[in-house]
Formats: sequence, structure tokens, C-alpha cells
Amino acid sequence: MTDADVTPAQLDADLAEQWDAVVDWLRTLEDTALDTPTPLPGWRVRDLVAHLGEAMGVLARAEPVDVGTVVADRPERRHDLASYLASYADNADGIHARAVEVADEQADDPAAAVEERGAAALAHLAQLRSDGVALVRVRRGIVPLDQLVTTRLVELVVHADDLSRSVHGAAAVDPTARTIVSGALLAILRRRSGYEVDVVDERAWVRLATGRLGWADRGDALRSGNLAEGLPDLSAYLPLV
Repeated sequence: MTDADVTPAQLDADLAEQWDAVVDWLRTLEDTALDTPTPLPGWRVRDLVAHLGEAMGVLARAEPVDVGTVVADRPERRHDLASYLASYADNADGIHARAVEVADEQADDPAAAVEERGAAALAHLAQLRSDGVALVRVRRGIVPLDQLVTTRLVELVVHADDLSRSVHGAAAVDPTARTIVSGALLAILRRRSGYEVDVVDERAWVRLATGRLGWADRGDALRSGNLAEGLPDLSAYLPLV
């Protein structure tokens, strides 16, 4: 499945399903597990949980944009999926600091806090769809609504995997959501590199694309689209996020 194959309705449904999977997983945790370290250096489970609430908050605050009203005297960054995801690196320390701050604020009941933010985000998304909105404004700039939703799905799938690796238990990753994210990230890699490659192992590929695995540890994440050729070295194009 590629990003072009996914309809807005499918995208929205899988965002909701992936969010539910994260909340259900979170509800099973003992309080002591919230301070467990994650695969991300310096991040606790509670910090990642808070960050996911913040990620959904971005969607909840998205403002409709009429293409005809975007004027030159208000210069704003115009994002596609690739540039939006790449922009995270510019403020990695700030993102972490904010997550820690929010985690401490909602320490009494983190599950309830993030569940409320997710519900608000999904309700706002439904309203944007009902109003026929195609373009939105967020803090990082202007982005097509479908691509903003995809960035939220990337956040949820990637960090749900981080959470599942931190605390043993049921996987928090929805398989269909991971397939959508895998296809979206693959499309970015193909455009950047010019190579036709295919995904063999979606979980490994998503980890590779987001810096959880290095190129040398990629295993069977990818293969060449031309079976007569070997997989080229794509390390210069990775990670994508």
C-alpha cells in the first residue's frame, strides 16, 4: 500500500484505531512502568505518552486555510509530508523538554489526560472533513490536511513501537496503520533517492526510516525493486525523520 492508495476516510479511521490501541495499551500499565526508560535516550515512558498527547494536540489546533487567502505579506512555510517530518530535527531538544514538562503536569493520571486530547483531535478532524477543509495552518506552517493526518499517524505508529519495546506486553501498534506509515515513508525514500525499492519487513523498515535502526542493522527491511540487482546503499538518505 502506498500513500496514494489511502483515501481520507481510511486515513482518519486508522488514525482513530491506532490512537485507541495506544490508549488501551496505556490503560494496562502499572504506575511504576511509567518511569521505565524507552529506546530513545533520556525519554521515559511517561514522556513519550505526553508527547503523543502533544502530537494529537497539533491536529486539534489546526486552522482551516482558504488557498485564495494565502497572501505574500504573511510568508509561511508550505509543507508536504517529507518536509514536515524532516522539520522535527530542528527542535528535537525543545520537543523533549516540552514532553517532560507535560508529563510532570499530568503525572496524576496520564492516561486520562492524553485520552482527552486524542478525543478532541479526532472530533476536530471530523469537523474539518465535514467542512470540506483541504489545507490547514499549524505552528510549523501550512500543510494539506491529509498529510498532517499522516504525520500524526507516523508519530503514533513510531512511538507506539517505542512504547511496546519499553514495557513487555501487548503490542500497541495497529497493523493497518503501520502499513500506511510504511508506504508513506517508502514513497519519500523513493523520491529522494531515485531508486525503486520495496519493503520486506514493515516493522524493520519503519524503524530504519526513523533512525531506530542503522543501515548496517537493516536486516530484511528493504529489497531492490529490480530482483536482478542488489539493494543499493541508501544510508545517505536515511533517516527520514
